[in-house]
Amino acid sequence: MTVDLTLACYPYEWTRSLRDGRVEPQGVSLTTVDYPNPERFRRMAQRLEFDVCEMSMGTYLASRRAPEEFPFTAIPVFPYRRFRHAYIYRRRDADIETPADIADSRVGIVNWQTTTGIWQRGILAERHGVDLQSIEWVATGTEIVPTDTTGFDIEYRAPPEASAMPQLESMVESGDVDAVLTPVHLDTDAAERLFSDPVETERRYFRETSIFPIMHTVVVRDEVLDDHPWVAQNLFDAFEEAKQAALDGLDHPRWMPLAWSKPLVDKQRELIGDDPWEYGLTERNVATLETLLSYAHQQRVAAEAYDVESLFATDHIDQQWFGPGEG
Repeated sequence: MTVDLTLACYPYEWTRSLRDGRVEPQGVSLTTVDYPNPERFRRMAQRLEFDVCEMSMGTYLASRRAPEEFPFTAIPVFPYRRFRHAYIYRRRDADIETPADIADSRVGIVNWQTTTGIWQRGILAERHGVDLQSIEWVATGTEIVPTDTTGFDIEYRAPPEASAMPQLESMVESGDVDAVLTPVHLDTDAAERLFSDPVETERRYFRETSIFPIMHTVVVRDEVLDDHPWVAQNLFDAFEEAKQAALDGLDHPRWMPLAWSKPLVDKQRELIGDDPWEYGLTERNVATLETLLSYAHQQRVAAEAYDVESLFATDHIDQQWFGPGEG
């Protein structure tokens, strides 16, 4: 029996072979589509348009407040990670010299449940002593699923364009905000990165925490999991096979348009290991997710500090892939 499923996922190098058919989940015929963030998340959360979807971890955690309204469950696949210190910006003429100086200022964000923001706010609070409740937050995008923001001063502004980024850049240029927490590069000369050497800051962060921040997971409609529970394992295996094919390509990275690609690969492997993008509920992934959950709960994005395993459809996935003792 073959099950026809739609998959909405960005064509990362480590998912590309799922899209071009080089990797096929056993028993599954995939139709792959892509929409930009956050449109992909919104289409899934609000209209359940796909069978399988790459989903923001922040939006997924917010949706667990009312899972009956959002009938999908994640499998322990994490197709997107990124260190986030490099995406904290200060206005050049703002009175902000250190991360601690962000307290008591006005800060622009996309929305409260954006995973990037959860990580950035959590790091600022935990590692730099910033009182998040002392900040006037200005959000240029709406929440994808309902989010409790009680206790935080958040002003929502409807973006004049499809993307929230132009408005964030405009607010910096006008002096309306002192800093911005963003998931992408801020394209304005009025702002500069808060951390002057973000790459070294992020490397030090990893050496001290072993955390490579998880941004996204993959969710599957509950109806699909109920009718075909074996799909969870086969999708997991396919994502793993596609990722491994990309990692194998790093041994001879002629496809990278970089002059010093091999030294960069070697440096990454030396610091993070052979598989920085590991899937499953491995020991390191559980620790990373527990940190994210702690931040999300403190910021009221998550209704509670959920047990990590309860968030994922693991009943029909081989223990060798996700057991906390592995990794």
